[in-house]
Amino acid sequence: MADRIRLEIVTPEKEVFHAMVESFIVPSLLGSAGILYNHAPMLAVLEPGVIKYCKDNQEHYIAVGTGFMELRNNEAEILVNTAELSRDIDIARAQAAAERAHRRLADKSANIDRARAEAALKRALARIKATSAK
Repeated sequence: MADRIRLEIVTPEKEVFHAMVESFIVPSLLGSAGILYNHAPMLAVLEPGVIKYCKDNQEHYIAVGTGFMELRNNEAEILVNTAELSRDIDIARAQAAAERAHRRLADKSANIDRARAEAALKRALARIKATSAK
């Protein structure tokens, strides 16, 4: 398989994805990072968002939480706290989670952990985006 990158996505519980791909884009803390064959080695901190990858000339999407990516020698290892293939996402559940997070953040009287609510919102929005990007 010439001109391909080995992409592996792992959470603390399991390996979520492993395949040879033509390219991919990750949600880096510094912005989206596009990766093509023979990319320079790099380390990146990832934020909640969507990994878009191209395999066999088709685009696919994976919603991910926070984590890290290491890329070297056309091999990318992504370690994230959560990851879901777009086909496995329950869109109704993701929308309900986003609405709950919005309500919590809007309620100024509640004694809430804002950082936790914001993180929940980012995860839910990433899951929604992964399903709607098809």
